[in-house]
Amino acid sequence: MAFLNYEVEGLSKKDNEELGRQLKLLNKPAIKTIKTEYGDIYDCVDFYQQPAFDHPLLKNHTYYPQMKPSFSLLKRDKESSTSNSSFKMGLKDGGCPMGTVPIRRTTKEDLIRERRFNASYARGTFHFALEQTSNDPRNQISGAGTTASMYNPKVLPNQWSASVVKVQNGRDQIQAGWRVDPILYGDTHTRFYSLFKAGTTQCFNTRCPGFVIVNTQIPLDKVFKTTRPGTLFEETFFIERDLKNGRWWLRYGPDFAQIGFWPPELFTGLKGFASQAAWGGETFSSVPTFPQMGSGRIPLVVSTNEDAYCSKISILDSAGKTKDPGRLSRFEDAHALYQVVDEPVTNEDFGHTVFYGGPGSVK
Repeated sequence: MAFLNYEVEGLSKKDNEELGRQLKLLNKPAIKTIKTEYGDIYDCVDFYQQPAFDHPLLKNHTYYPQMKPSFSLLKRDKESSTSNSSFKMGLKDGGCPMGTVPIRRTTKEDLIRERRFNASYARGTFHFALEQTSNDPRNQISGAGTTASMYNPKVLPNQWSASVVKVQNGRDQIQAGWRVDPILYGDTHTRFYSLFKAGTTQCFNTRCPGFVIVNTQIPLDKVFKTTRPGTLFEETFFIERDLKNGRWWLRYGPDFAQIGFWPPELFTGLKGFASQAAWGGETFSSVPTFPQMGSGRIPLVVSTNEDAYCSKISILDSAGKTKDPGRLSRFEDAHALYQVVDEPVTNEDFGHTVFYGGPGSVK
């Protein structure tokens, strides 16, 4: 029977043993286990045993479960009356106990898909529809955020589509937002994700050591409710640098709940301020067809009821104060497939808004 498994999956016995070792490293002992309505299993792992601390640079850390940013000027956002949020929809059964953190259990199938994706990565094509600040090394950006509309674009098994807010400096980058990614998850749900790039390292959520989780209720990888006719859903994502110690915090929801942070030890460029911030959509495909982005519509006549958007976009300056990013530059690399439009502040509900999206193409 084992031989049949190797044949079906195209893996040797040695490969299977290696995957088993990886799973043991990623899936830590669970104090409590929670299964969601979508079939995901979250393990409540002791804070000090989470994968972040497998990173060699974090072995001698002094972090603790109830950590918060030591310096933050972010204030609770006023919820829009025109939309809904799944912010309060944390894990059931009270979430994870104090002193533990929720981590989505990685399966063997997850690792196999990731391996196959890595093999086809160089042959794939990325497309972007972003509005971004100038990329100036003199910029001192300590954060960026948005309230983004939630959609479920159609994608094939070897594609993904995402809505993103990101900060970067040199080769270092941090992203947050939502994505539909059957390569990463094996399904087409719209999910909460984060990503950091540090030099040649790239890592989603907790798939490799680095991101330190502190929230016991709101997990990464969670499935979002998405916009449908008559009901608009949106979520708030913010990336914020702690000016006292350089930690980059992931904040979520109208209360800017702290999900966790990336320690400065991980980075070179982002050991200090970011030099650029961006908002909009990204897609990937390893075949000559391209998925939908956002709502699947090109925002020719911008409409918050029909077009995907990143509203209330803002940056944090070198003093941690929230600022409008001002004039942005458009980054589109497939204008016939996807487009992006920058709309300055028009009303208090939506503020400075970036509209983006498109239907992709079928060859």
